[in-house]
Amino acid sequence: MKKILFIISLIGIVALSFCSCKDGGGRKAALAPVTGATNEILVIMPKALWDGAVGDTVKHFFAQPQLGLPQPEPIFSLINLPPASFEKNVKSHRNVLLVYISSKVDTATLVYHDSPWARSQKLFKISAPNTEEFYKIFDANKEKIMGVFLKAERDRLIDVYKKTVNTKIFNLFKDKYDLLLYCPGGYTVNKDTADFVWISSETRVDSKGIVFFEEPYEHESQLDYQVILQRVNEELKKFIPGPLDSTWMALDMVTPMTAANYQYEGVHYAILIKGLWITENDFMGGPFVLNVVLDQKNSRIIYMMGYVYAPDGKKRNMLRQVESIVFSMQLDYSEEGKTEK
Repeated sequence: MKKILFIISLIGIVALSFCSCKDGGGRKAALAPVTGATNEILVIMPKALWDGAVGDTVKHFFAQPQLGLPQPEPIFSLINLPPASFEKNVKSHRNVLLVYISSKVDTATLVYHDSPWARSQKLFKISAPNTEEFYKIFDANKEKIMGVFLKAERDRLIDVYKKTVNTKIFNLFKDKYDLLLYCPGGYTVNKDTADFVWISSETRVDSKGIVFFEEPYEHESQLDYQVILQRVNEELKKFIPGPLDSTWMALDMVTPMTAANYQYEGVHYAILIKGLWITENDFMGGPFVLNVVLDQKNSRIIYMMGYVYAPDGKKRNMLRQVESIVFSMQLDYSEEGKTEK
């Protein structure tokens, strides 16, 4: 029986409910771009804390293994600097977590800053009078912090893709399916049938791909998890062959997947599923992310799936790249507001 881990709230699509400090759009535009490696968090705290229980708590959460990968990779890579080293040359880091624990602090607080020193920068500061209070406020807010960092990384990639969009693919989805998809250069269309599209970016050592299809929405049972998986496997078998005869792409129905219900674009009922794909009767495979969106206005269900094949390399960043393409999809757009190349 297929196992699915149901997630109550989708990390990466969150509403901030803590104290935040935000700057105007004009000021942000004048800021320098962020620095630091993709999917990296700069943690500012004294080395004594970093090497102790407080640091272990931060590492255990933010560097926990990314679900849905065949080999262990952390959700975020972490680097630590003491407060004295948090100077001008590192203040523009993309994701920053500041931890300040001192008896001079009266009450534990969490403050969020959007773009304090660089465009799209996300910074959180946790202040606490002691370690016990730090653990309390960290545990109460860590999922929200994680969600903001993950969404920021995705949004940064989408911004890049909008500037480097593949014109042919953009126009294909806009003209044929009435949606916008910001796929960057380097991708080619492998298959384009009546209601199915397969595009990919291939190199000598790896592959990234997007699979899309749609169907009329007729009954809510179509949004059942098992029905979704069955439909995807039907389409994969029909349209994406493997390297040998009698081989084809399929979702791995044995390894547990994660699934979350949420509102896509804040409006459309959607289900996000992550797991592994395999090649039936062969040994190829890798991670995938599948976004299933109910477009009630047009009475259709949209299936948008990104996948990665990198047998000898790390896959986390590649999976985030295809996930960003998946989430670049716009269903509700105006002719005035669209980006057309």
